[in-house]
Amino acid sequence: MRRTLITVACLGVLAATAACGETVPQLPTDLGGPVGQQPPGSSAQPEAVTADPPLAFDIGKGVSLPKTSLQANMGGSVTSKFMTLRDRTGYIIAPESLSAVDVLTGGEKWNTKIEGPPADPNAHKGPFVEQSGPRPPLVTDKLAVGAVPLRMPEQGTTPGYVALAVIAVNPETGAKAWQTNAKITDDQYGISGGRSVTHVVGVTDKAVVASFAQSDHQLTVGLDPATGKQLWERKDYDAGSLNGDVVVGVDSNVAENSSMVQATALDVATGQQKWVAAAKSSAVEILQGDPAMVVLKASEYSSGHAFLKFVDPASGAEKFSAEGTRNLGPDSYGDCLYDEQSVLACTDSGVLTAYDAKAGTKLWSLPDQAANRVPPGGLTVAWHGALYGYTSGKQPIVLDAKTGKDLSTSVGFVPAWVSKYGAAGVDKEGSPKAYPVKK
Repeated sequence: MRRTLITVACLGVLAATAACGETVPQLPTDLGGPVGQQPPGSSAQPEAVTADPPLAFDIGKGVSLPKTSLQANMGGSVTSKFMTLRDRTGYIIAPESLSAVDVLTGGEKWNTKIEGPPADPNAHKGPFVEQSGPRPPLVTDKLAVGAVPLRMPEQGTTPGYVALAVIAVNPETGAKAWQTNAKITDDQYGISGGRSVTHVVGVTDKAVVASFAQSDHQLTVGLDPATGKQLWERKDYDAGSLNGDVVVGVDSNVAENSSMVQATALDVATGQQKWVAAAKSSAVEILQGDPAMVVLKASEYSSGHAFLKFVDPASGAEKFSAEGTRNLGPDSYGDCLYDEQSVLACTDSGVLTAYDAKAGTKLWSLPDQAANRVPPGGLTVAWHGALYGYTSGKQPIVLDAKTGKDLSTSVGFVPAWVSKYGAAGVDKEGSPKAYPVKK
């Protein structure tokens, strides 16, 4: 293929403006030492305040998280996230392992090794914005699944190759269920695995879907969730979202023009093609949203205009479209965050607009001159009806995702992850830190 594709939202699993390297307010330093420590020999977990969604965090009770959970730049902003926060457990993917940590105590729960030499052992080390590397693992009640690139060594006269390694473990114990290494290509010289993007886009009872993307090489595989056996594969294809029994991704194998891309839907169990949308595009990005609607950003090949599109996952029919204002480059529409319930919030050229994630209809937007309200300076994460970010004056804020109204101005800090137990981000030095819910 001809070009480098970025097919999952910088939010993907990344926070919108913070993930793209924009400076956000630095977190406060701890007001005390580590808390939540249990007496020697005690296995009891500390009692925790919970809220859904939380509106404030206790900045005096922060605990350190592993450095492998995120990458931050020299300004103290999160640029890449390698952790998935689920309740009080953070699941972290690293080049050599998949691990879990209790974000209220900072204690490691388990660490499961990925077998094989990593193809990108230094992924995301250093204080620079870098969009390659493994994306946060996908966690369900049954499995925690991550994906990394491996560089398999030569065996005698058999040349080495780069593989997409997918590891599945028990989310409670870390016991390995299986690991599958899918060969990317037989070309041992044309691909290294470094600066690639690897991610898991879906875990269902029918298949686990994972992708690898690096420059001109893309591969998506469907694996049996019980055994890891490969069910299907699709080259020149990078999966972006799972919508019921349909997986939707960026397809760079377009016969009409080798410089075009499109959104292609596949059956999650068989890999068979279902429909095509956003045809004749120069760039396509699949966003995370409600399973009832495929959401994507696409730049028209002929005009360069960028659009946010809501598409029916069953038929591929376009339900709603909004044109962006920037129209420059593959990410020209703007940045979007899904609150994991019903709202998709998108920022485009200083305008924050919220959409019904199931219907694609507009809910509200800021600025609102009549009400004398301006949009936040940036959003970093959305969760359960709340939008977290900071004001133009760099103060933490929480907005109601459905109405756009202020929910809290006493948040404590600007989070990159949120759950009912706590939140996580970076401290003053740019190191990973977690804070419990205050209210």
